[in-house]
Amino acid sequence: MKAIVIEKPYHIRVDDVGYPTFKKGKTIIKVLSCGMCGTDYKIYSGETDALYPVIPGHEVVGIVEKSDSFEKGQLVVIDPNRACGRCEYCRQGRVNLCTNLRATGVTESGGFSEALTVNDEQVYPISKDVPLERAVFSEPLSCILNGVRMIKNLSPEKVLIVGAGSVGVIFSMLLEKMFVAGDITLFEKDEKRAEYVEKNFNMKVVVGRIGGMYDLTIECSGSIEGFKACFEYVERGGTILQFGVVPKGEKTEISPFGIYKKEN
Repeated sequence: MKAIVIEKPYHIRVDDVGYPTFKKGKTIIKVLSCGMCGTDYKIYSGETDALYPVIPGHEVVGIVEKSDSFEKGQLVVIDPNRACGRCEYCRQGRVNLCTNLRATGVTESGGFSEALTVNDEQVYPISKDVPLERAVFSEPLSCILNGVRMIKNLSPEKVLIVGAGSVGVIFSMLLEKMFVAGDITLFEKDEKRAEYVEKNFNMKVVVGRIGGMYDLTIECSGSIEGFKACFEYVERGGTILQFGVVPKGEKTEISPFGIYKKEN
C-alpha cells in the first residue's frame, strides 16, 4: 500500500509499505480521511518528539477492515495516544501525562497511509451520518476539551485567543457556549486567514496590534511570539493557557516580577 514516510527530519517520501497484519486485540482501519496537524509539520522539521522513520497522521477517520471487537465497515475515529497504565501518572488517572506514551503517527505508523492498525481500545465508532470533514476534527476537539477543562471554573469577562487557525476557532466556539464571556477576540497575523474566519464564522479577529488587557489568554499559535503576547496582555489576576505546541528546544525569558505583580 502507499504511505507517506518521514525518514528523518526534512526527508519525506511516498513509498510502498506492507499492509497491516491483523493480531488479536488490534483493529485494522481503512483510512478515509486524515487531518494535517501542526505536529505533523514539526515531525517533518524535527521540532517535536518522534520515532523515525514514521508514517505521520493522527487525526484519523476510517472504516473497520478487520477486528474482533468492531463490525467490518463501521465508521470510526481513533484516539492516537496509548498510555502504559503503569506509571505514576497513569495510576493517578492522568493518562495524557504518561511517561511511556505511545502515539499513532508519532512513535507508530499513522494515518497518512491507505490503512493502519491500532489497539481496540483506541477505536471509537461514530455514526455514518457524520460527514468526514467534521469527523476528522474529533481528535483536536478532544484535546481542546481538555484545555477547556483546565479553565472551567473561570468566568472571564474578556478572552484573547492567539492564533485563528482551526484550534483557535474551535476554542472560540466552545468558550462562547460554555462560558459567560463578555468578549472573545482572536488575534491572527495572517490577513487572509483572519478575513476567512471573520467571513465564515462571524468572529472578531484582530490583525496587527492587540489592544487592551484580558482576563484569560489562550495561546494557539504554537509560537514564542504567541506565548509572549499572552503573557503581555493578560490582566492582573488573569490566567494564561499555553495550548499550542512550541517547537522543541525553543525558549524565552519571562519576568518573575511580572508574574508576582499581576498574580498570574
